[in-house]
Amino acid sequence: MKQLAQKLQHFMVGRYGNDEFSLFLSVIGLILTFLANFKYLGFLYFIGIILIFFSLFRVLSKNYNARRKELNWYLLWSAKPKAELKVLGNKIRDRKTHRYFKCKNCKTVMRVPKGRGKIEITCPKCRAKVIKKT
Repeated sequence: MKQLAQKLQHFMVGRYGNDEFSLFLSVIGLILTFLANFKYLGFLYFIGIILIFFSLFRVLSKNYNARRKELNWYLLWSAKPKAELKVLGNKIRDRKTHRYFKCKNCKTVMRVPKGRGKIEITCPKCRAKVIKKT
């Protein structure tokens, strides 16, 4: 077993390896191949297989610069949805104790405690003030 692990390690030397984008492609590919089992969704199988093979290609690639550019593009593309999901999770977690408001000027999300009546909220980013009922 150790010999197999050493051979695999030697094979992966100089290759790009796994990253967040490759994992994302693999998971989406697996989900699409699973959905292909349902009626009228058979075309998703081929899309899923292509995504899985592209993920494998990225992992085994020796072209670091191209893979790094792809990863940077993915991280820029996914930053906003990740931030929105994090805020949504926080809203669900704090639903009994806090309220969330968006600043009208800069769209920053602000958290204030519930049950304080009408209060003046100052945006930490742009210093805009608004009066809201909590």
